Amino acid sequence: MVKTDLEKFVKDYIEAWSTTNADERKQLIEKVYSSSAEFYADEPGDKAVKHHGLENIYENIMQVNEKLVVGNGLITESTGFSENHDTLRVTWQMKTPDGNIAIKGMNFLQLDNSKKIKRDYIFIN
Repeated sequence: MVKTDLEKFVKDYIEAWSTTNADERKQLIEKVYSSSAEFYADEPGDKAVKHHGLENIYENIMQVNEKLVVGNGLITESTGFSENHDTLRVTWQMKTPDGNIAIKGMNFLQLDNSKKIKRDYIFIN
């Protein structure tokens, strides 16, 4: 992908997790995830999860958004990205309204031939 396309893709990806507008979230998810996408999480203290397909990924993102963005007022921002062939590493952080960092993490995104996410692996530190 061209750098400007990557920047827009990452912006849309972060916004899919951040927006409180359900219609916008659904549109962004459909824009960045393939219809057969998979999402993986396995963090200490939480059970390992795998979500398959847009509807399950949408439900997961909605739950995370309700808990962290709506419930706790956290603001998500990208802190960088890099590309290696058809894989992106996206780093991000969630801040409290007063600017303190509450959570940091990164996602490895494997893209399909149409440059949509086919696999999304999250790592939270």
